[in-house]
Amino acid sequence: MKKIFFILVSIVLCLGAQAALTKATPAQSKAMIARINRTAASIKTISCNFTQTKKMSFLNDKMVSHGRMYYTSAGRLRWEYTSPYSYIFVINNGRVTMKSGKKTSQVNISSSRLFQSIARIMVNSVTGKSLSSNKDFAVAMYTSGSSYVAYLTPKTGDMKKMFKSVRLYFNSTGSMVSRVVMIEKNGDSTTIDLTNVRTNGNINASVFSVR
Repeated sequence: MKKIFFILVSIVLCLGAQAALTKATPAQSKAMIARINRTAASIKTISCNFTQTKKMSFLNDKMVSHGRMYYTSAGRLRWEYTSPYSYIFVINNGRVTMKSGKKTSQVNISSSRLFQSIARIMVNSVTGKSLSSNKDFAVAMYTSGSSYVAYLTPKTGDMKKMFKSVRLYFNSTGSMVSRVVMIEKNGDSTTIDLTNVRTNGNINASVFSVR
């Protein structure tokens, strides 16, 4: 279930170089969120590559995986790991479809409270509502050089069980997320970087079908 949340929370994300963080004033936070919201509202589709780095507190090595992500404002998402293993996760028409090897499974989002919460977080992040009206996280805004950083602290029981915090790093030009860092309760962390991001291009509907 954590992997599913990592996938969804990571929709529409990404950043550049990190510098020292400075907490934004209330006025600055309002202006930053308004800018992010305007950018998010203009996005109809996203396609990009991603690199996911998992660091476990009891291991020195990092686990790195790569893949491809597609998203449309109609609420459809395809998150596909291509290396070092194959795994596909698709949201389409109110259903989540997961495929690992030859095994495929489906979940109806409406039948699970946690899936409803995850879907809401995903959609809110894409539309820009996740920072200004977030039921699941308390939000604090920071600046990192010319970029923005949002620290999300869980408010709900389900999220508190999984995360200590979620950090979204936004680029300075398009106000889009470029990196997501998820810190778990046990100290493990997952970092997802998006690259080769294209917005508002044509995405064939077949991308959101799993065969």
